[in-house]
Amino acid sequence: MLTLNKLLSLLIYPLSLCLICLVFALAFRARGATVKANTLTILATIWLYFCSTEWGAGALLSPLESAYPAFVNEELPNAQAILVLGGGTSGESQFGQGGDLNQAADRLWLGAALHRAGKAPLIVLSGGSVPSEAIPESRLMAQKLKALGIPETALLLESESRTTRENAQYSRSLLQDLGITHVLLVTSASHMRRAAAVFSAQGFVVTSVATDHRMPLRVGPVPGWLPTLDRLARSTQAIHEWVGYWVYEQMGYFEPPQNTLET
Repeated sequence: MLTLNKLLSLLIYPLSLCLICLVFALAFRARGATVKANTLTILATIWLYFCSTEWGAGALLSPLESAYPAFVNEELPNAQAILVLGGGTSGESQFGQGGDLNQAADRLWLGAALHRAGKAPLIVLSGGSVPSEAIPESRLMAQKLKALGIPETALLLESESRTTRENAQYSRSLLQDLGITHVLLVTSASHMRRAAAVFSAQGFVVTSVATDHRMPLRVGPVPGWLPTLDRLARSTQAIHEWVGYWVYEQMGYFEPPQNTLET
């Protein structure tokens, strides 16, 4: 499902925007507009280079992650449930078994650690499937947690959501009848600003437990001014979250719903 924030993000991701600019540059050059073509080419190159350096990745990602540092379990309060958002698996693999873990798999490990530390008796796994006939991510996450020794009785699956907003909406629908309002919300640090805001709007008392902090403590061995794939990936993730937060704010998703659950 291509939502507005995903569409806008795709348009300004470093690689996407660079390709778009180069296509327009070719069109301008074919029409003899050499100055416009050269300007677009230079801008595309600068944007791609900036986002591929440690300077660019830091400028875009650090403000998101620094707002949600990690805490040791002893510093966190007990809650009614640990709510782990999807995104830690890449769906079913073609030749493997179950879901393939990705960069955000820290969410699963932290959810398991919090449960073992006795911070909450229940782990809620929120994540649907795209396409609809695929195995929901909540089930893939449950497989991983059970392999880590978490009992099935401690897991509650929310398998309908496909966006952060739906994570909050369907989790509220699932948990309100159980009287669960205070949750330890587990997601990536870069994602936490948007996730915590939308879950709070749905009436949850949120304790933010961020993980998957991707800004390195030390830069090296590749100098920060040299472009790398990892730096480009961090910049791309940050852009997705900045755009996502802006879209959610413009759409009013951080405001409490009107009486009934919005779908």
